[in-house]
Amino acid sequence: MILIVIFFTGIIAGFVDAIAGGGGMIMIPGLIFSGLPVTTAIATNKLCGTCGVLTSSFKFAQAKQVDWQACIYMGIPAVFGSWFGSLSIGFLPKAWAEPIVILLMVAITLFVVFKPNFGLEKADMAIAKTHDSIQIIKLAFFGLIIGFHDGFFGPGAGTFLVFALVSIWSLDFLRGTGSAKVINLMTNLIALISFWILGAISFPEGIFGAVGVAIGAYFGSTFATKKGAKFIKPIFITVTTVLVGKLLWEYFYR
Repeated sequence: MILIVIFFTGIIAGFVDAIAGGGGMIMIPGLIFSGLPVTTAIATNKLCGTCGVLTSSFKFAQAKQVDWQACIYMGIPAVFGSWFGSLSIGFLPKAWAEPIVILLMVAITLFVVFKPNFGLEKADMAIAKTHDSIQIIKLAFFGLIIGFHDGFFGPGAGTFLVFALVSIWSLDFLRGTGSAKVINLMTNLIALISFWILGAISFPEGIFGAVGVAIGAYFGSTFATKKGAKFIKPIFITVTTVLVGKLLWEYFYR
């Protein structure tokens, strides 16, 4: 029975994550509710999340809503950053990361709210723009930093990726989300391999959750590509606001 609950939790998490990120906020509590220890739930969620971003990456790519150049410039540094971040878990206190992430998430949410046209530029206009070496360096730098955060702490990594792609690479929210999914897939695969080697994944829950997440991601990414950037932006704001609330609650009341 509990595996069925995880499956349906995965559908909801995959749908939300494909549109605006934050699926882990739904999936990890569901896995913990099933009786898994927190560390096992986090590792198992990587299996679920990887299947989700694989599905949504395919759908966004099929709809031609992925900027492959941006994925290369940002994704490769992000992979290295994620690897270094995972190695640093035992050396750096996560208490340092939490207030910084909360402040950045608040700043991003407020920026997007008070910039009505931010991320709504048509994708074809963004594609036509040329990108100089400064933009490439910025994208690579933020890819490294966000990747490190993803490997070390995690919450908000997808949000940071979308925001960086929209603000630096001049993509709209739809194309930025599609490109972020591909980069997420690259970093998730590194983390998944690490957790697999460590034997930290619980496969019964992971498989049921992964199937659910993949189904949810398919419908979520299909819905997003049909509705466009104007649909994604309010959901992006909602998800970041909920994530900020969750982080604040955990920070002050744990």
